[in-house]
Amino acid sequence: MNDNVTTSHPAPEKTKIKRSGVRKFFIIFLWLIVLAALGVGGWYGWNYYQAMRPSGDMAYVDSLTQRAESGNLRAQSELAADYFYGRHVAQNDTLAFRWATRAAERGSGPAQFILAQLYDQGRGTKKDQVLAFQQFYESARRGNTIAQRETGLRLFEGTGVPQDYSRAVFWFKTAAEKGDAPSLVALARCYREGKGVTRDVKNAITFLEQADSFGNIAAARELGHIFNDSITLDSAKAVFWYQKAALKGDAWSQNFVGDWRYNMKEYKKAVEMYQRAADQGNADAEYSLAYCYEYGQGVEKNLTTAITWYEKAAEKGNIKARFNMGCLYDELKQPEQAFAAYQAAADAGHIDALNNVAYCYIYGSGVKADPNKGIALLRQAAGKGSVLAWRNLGDCYYNGKGVALDYRQAVLWYTRAAESGDRDAQYQLGVCYENGQGVPKDILTANRWYEKSNQP
Repeated sequence: MNDNVTTSHPAPEKTKIKRSGVRKFFIIFLWLIVLAALGVGGWYGWNYYQAMRPSGDMAYVDSLTQRAESGNLRAQSELAADYFYGRHVAQNDTLAFRWATRAAERGSGPAQFILAQLYDQGRGTKKDQVLAFQQFYESARRGNTIAQRETGLRLFEGTGVPQDYSRAVFWFKTAAEKGDAPSLVALARCYREGKGVTRDVKNAITFLEQADSFGNIAAARELGHIFNDSITLDSAKAVFWYQKAALKGDAWSQNFVGDWRYNMKEYKKAVEMYQRAADQGNADAEYSLAYCYEYGQGVEKNLTTAITWYEKAAEKGNIKARFNMGCLYDELKQPEQAFAAYQAAADAGHIDALNNVAYCYIYGSGVKADPNKGIALLRQAAGKGSVLAWRNLGDCYYNGKGVALDYRQAVLWYTRAAESGDRDAQYQLGVCYENGQGVPKDILTANRWYEKSNQP
């Protein structure tokens, strides 16, 4: 036997304890009672928490207020935020301003950021862009990324502080280094326009692509602008980026893509994009969508729907939309509504609308007839260059409507309108030459004007 060989012995088995059936039943019964208690208690506990939550919030606010009153800076800052955002307590701009001011004076960056917004929006205090900038700047110095971006924007735009592109670039870079996408977009603009830095489109593209990788919608749109620029023109890339921004929900880009599709005569796809942008309140898209409904392009023709979208665009200041509404009301045989639309557009400076208001007064369409007033307005529109007014003055002199019949004057006004491409004036001028009305009879000249009036 080798004395160096060791042997191992298995550990002795533990003795198994046998439990009786009664004992097993008793243990299981106790566990069921414990689990039931926990379940019922948990259910009641949750409902109790939900019922007591408001009072719990108020208790929290009361406690926070006590600490703030005692001079705790963090409590003052948090209390300002609670009142500003309506967190744990009803929103109260006055109290938000009070606590933000106290904390900001002691150097709290978050409080300075809130105070800046209050001054900027005129909430809880008088609106003051100078004080808003000062507080954004102080918060930016303490590291608040959004405040750094806002400081840059205000320096760039000269809001509440003298314009300073170089300082704006500094703050944009500071925020951009933290991954702030809007600051990357702003920084790209500086490089694209050469403001505060040497113009460098490649750098601008780099910053925008980085912002786009973060999902920033504006970055895609701005990349579209760069490639749509005459200097860096690349139509394919421009459309690519605009479409990307449009699919992300950018209304401006949706309208642009709609125009692009429309020009390619892809009317259904154009309407789809116009609809998306119009649903977001884009006035240009609302106008274009109305136009498509008016002429049945990419969608079934519907003048009532067209008027609805023209109205939305008009409310945002689109004068042409208001004028087009008047034309559609005329087509729908609703003269009163037509006159009201024409008058509103004329008051806003639309020359052809002024012409149509004059026409309404001359012929009593939608308003009590007043030929003298109509002629005066017609001359006013004609003096502003309205081709329609030139032709209508020709009609008035030709028919003796509102003025004494005078073929020579009629020919003068028809000629001005005809030479500007008005087909009705061209035809009427042909009639005058054919019949020798106001001019010597001249069939050749008459035929020449007839031909022009038939040209597409």
